[in-house]
This record gives sequence, C-alpha cells and structure tokens, in this order.
Amino acid sequence: MPQPESDAFSMEISAAEKDDLEKMIGAFRRQRPPALETSSKEPFQDQLDRINQKLDDLTNMILHIDRRMEPLAKVVRLSQQKTQLLNRRLDAVIEALKKKDAYSENERQ
Repeated sequence: MPQPESDAFSMEISAAEKDDLEKMIGAFRRQRPPALETSSKEPFQDQLDRINQKLDDLTNMILHIDRRMEPLAKVVRLSQQKTQLLNRRLDAVIEALKKKDAYSENERQ
C-alpha cells in the first residue's frame, strides 16, 4: 500500500499521547484532597468528586472518538488515493485521444 502523501494529516492520538493521558488520569484519580475536618468543606469535596467524574467521562469520550476517527481517516485517505489514480487514468485517456485526433488530422492532409 502506498505511503500517505506529505500533505496528509493525522487525526489520531499517538500511542505516547494515549499513555501520557492515561498516566495523568491515574494520577488525578489517586490524588485526593486531605481528609476534611469541618463540615463546611464537604460541599467542596462533593464538587471535586463531580468534577473528577465529569473529567473521567470526558476523557473516556475523547478516547472513544479517537478509536472511531482512525478508521474514518483511513477511509478518507484511501478515497483520496483512489480519486488521484482515477484522475491520472482519465488524463492518460484524454492525452491518447488528443494524439489520435492529431494523427487523424495529419492523415487527412
């Protein structure tokens, strides 16, 4: 299979970026604020827990989207390569027809 052209772009997260993201998530989950001594801090803990849960949900959503985008990017890249190949073939046919017309003109004269 031919290599993608230099102007092609990648829409996926690299393995190193995925590892970094998972490490950050793990560290974030392990880090909890120290035990709260007063009841006035409980709402803050609840808010932090909700933020943690939302961050976890959003991270899972991003990873899910990334897994679905990779095949889509491959399909788009293959479609572009197919279009380029068909354009080259059409150009070759047009050139052949032009040469045939030029040859026919020369024979008439």
